[in-house]
Amino acid sequence: MEEFKIEGSALRREARSSAFLWGSVFLLMVVAVLFVVLGEHKSSDADMFAITVLGVGVAASIILVCREALHYAFRQMVFVLTGKEIIRRRKGYSEVRIAFSEIENLSEELGYLIVESDEPRKKIAIPYSVSGYEAIRTELSKYCQLSARVGLSLKGAALLATSLASWTAFLRSTDARVVIAAGGIALITLAFGSRHLWKLLRSDSNRSLFWVSLAFAWLIAFLLMYLRITGF
Repeated sequence: MEEFKIEGSALRREARSSAFLWGSVFLLMVVAVLFVVLGEHKSSDADMFAITVLGVGVAASIILVCREALHYAFRQMVFVLTGKEIIRRRKGYSEVRIAFSEIENLSEELGYLIVESDEPRKKIAIPYSVSGYEAIRTELSKYCQLSARVGLSLKGAALLATSLASWTAFLRSTDARVVIAAGGIALITLAFGSRHLWKLLRSDSNRSLFWVSLAFAWLIAFLLMYLRITGF
């Protein structure tokens, strides 16, 4: 029986990457807020620029919160290879077991090794940053042919497209009715994303950082709504 998890250099790389990305988003937000509060430009183009920068910051914050939540969840996981099955363990959650004979699909997509069974339907996603990733992939490929797939799930792609379209319409439209409708849809997509994070992290006790980050994203979203709507 072998156990695999994210550790060592992979954790340090994740920490450096997260610090750089969050620092960039924070700097972007500060520039936008200072431009609105202290700037002497009062033209509509200048206002639109500041609002657009805030919108980009909101979108980036939401994406980063989701990214951090996923990384946090995977850091809590341990993947176990026995002589007959692969097991995913995570504190507070039931074990997921897929016997080698049950593997229906084995594929690599978006930096994960996806292991799926048919009946009963089960799925295990193994991030490439797990130590021993190559050994896991080699072992599982003995029982199912490895295929490569790139892309988002249909549900995830639809939510992302809807969010981008609604925020674009909210920021660019000159029709007040379109702005209000697009803003409502943007908040709904943000709520769906927040619900996904809650489902992902609800059983973990050490998650305050993610809720603070998510609250920050909501705060900026409402600030952006206020600035855009009062600009008419």
